[in-house]
Amino acid sequence: MAGAGQGRDVLLVGGGHNGLVCATYLARAGLKVSVLERRPVVGGAAVTEEFHPGFRNSVASYTVSLLQPRVIADLDLHAHGLRIVQRKRSNFLPLPDGQYLLTGGG
Repeated sequence: MAGAGQGRDVLLVGGGHNGLVCATYLARAGLKVSVLERRPVVGGAAVTEEFHPGFRNSVASYTVSLLQPRVIADLDLHAHGLRIVQRKRSNFLPLPDGQYLLTGGG
């Protein structure tokens, strides 16, 4: 990606959730920031993706309690679509025959 960092104060490699938070704080401090991400979507482990037909999950969803309230407020994440929902099921196991096992949550 030739020239991606030209004219920038910071070139941040990785557009995961932590990198994006870092980039935002640096930009708010007046620095010119570029973020490089190899995937077509940013967010890293916080991205919700379909991992089995009909089933979507964020691999970092279990760590949502570690998301600092100050970061949520500073970045006004609720205004940008942040929704924290309680999982109805605790475990999902896809089986080779196309069936699956769900456990937890009634």
